[in-house]
Amino acid sequence: MDLFGNRVALIRWTSAMLAISALLFAAAVSVEGSGHRESASVVAHDEAAESQEQGDEAGETSKHQDGAATSETGSRAEPTLLGINLEDSRLVWGFVGVSILLAVAVMRFGVVAPFGNAVLLLAILLAGLAAILDGREIFLQLDRANTTVAGLAGLTALAHIAVVILAALAWRAASPAGPATIRDAR
Repeated sequence: MDLFGNRVALIRWTSAMLAISALLFAAAVSVEGSGHRESASVVAHDEAAESQEQGDEAGETSKHQDGAATSETGSRAEPTLLGINLEDSRLVWGFVGVSILLAVAVMRFGVVAPFGNAVLLLAILLAGLAAILDGREIFLQLDRANTTVAGLAGLTALAHIAVVILAALAWRAASPAGPATIRDAR
């Protein structure tokens, strides 16, 4: 396959992996959103039952602790970066939308000379940052004992890493000192 054909294939794979990573991210967010509400109420109920079994001093003390357990587990700390809530639904679904739009832009403009490298650079930056945040999410979800979301976050991280690698290879294939020139120089 010639250098141009190789770049086209890399651009198609980059676009496909961007779309796949967006869908995996959306699935993880959906599972996390539905799973945490249930597990928080279960944890609050279990803690309330445990405090009652231990035979607290009086009924008032038991009621006070039940309320504290519910408030502590019912509202978990939201992860923030530079003061931005990373789990805000507008930000999350906006990221999914931007990823899909970027996948379309990579497919459409990836081989066009002035825009191709800029679109690939955006894909590298977006997917690189997302992979770092996905790695953070894996550990956060494992700490919360939510293995389903941790697994989806791991798959999403792998898809984002694949986007970075594929986009970088496509960028390299477009450079004047591409693989053929380097091979000939030896």
